[in-house]
Amino acid sequence: MSLLGYAHALGYTPFNAAATIKVRSNAGNRGASLAKRIITEVEVGLLIRAAPSKRDRVLLEVIYAGGLRVSETVALTWADVLPRDARVQLSITGKGGKVRQVLLPEIVSRSLLSLRGDAGDNDPAFASRQGGHLTERNVNAMVKRTAAKAGINAAVSPHWLRHAHGSHAIDRGASLPEVQNTLGHSNIASTSGYLHARPDSSSGLKLDPGVFLQ
Repeated sequence: MSLLGYAHALGYTPFNAAATIKVRSNAGNRGASLAKRIITEVEVGLLIRAAPSKRDRVLLEVIYAGGLRVSETVALTWADVLPRDARVQLSITGKGGKVRQVLLPEIVSRSLLSLRGDAGDNDPAFASRQGGHLTERNVNAMVKRTAAKAGINAAVSPHWLRHAHGSHAIDRGASLPEVQNTLGHSNIASTSGYLHARPDSSSGLKLDPGVFLQ
């Protein structure tokens, strides 16, 4: 920005282009919002273990491990599940029809493949009792019931698992571009919100604890 202004001041450009450019970052605001919707790793484990069926347990594992949206999860067919040695790669069609590739951990890959049975390529990876695709409403209702059973925040939704993935992966050393690609964010500013959601430190932690009442 300063370079454009400097060029204008020296007469190299007819107007100051920098004045027309506005940079807006909402990472801090996004972080504040996300902070209220990120559950801990322990809570994720409790939710998964409280799932009412094997299908639902694996579905929760895949949403969390892949950072998937619920719409992306219920749309999965076995043609989208690509074995890669001990892991599987998911071909995910996200917002705007953009396709991304998501690699699942080995343990989740095994669990997912164990659901297939004799299902064909065009069959849903997570089938309803009638054999068709689950609906987003089905999954949302299941998560609410499972959260109540697990004794965790009743407001939990499938999207909270996606948020948890972003935050927990960064906490464990994943880079922002890695998380951006996995979650399918078009702008890395969206991904950086997870950095603001759970800061590692605060200046208040540097104050003398002796001034506080014990």
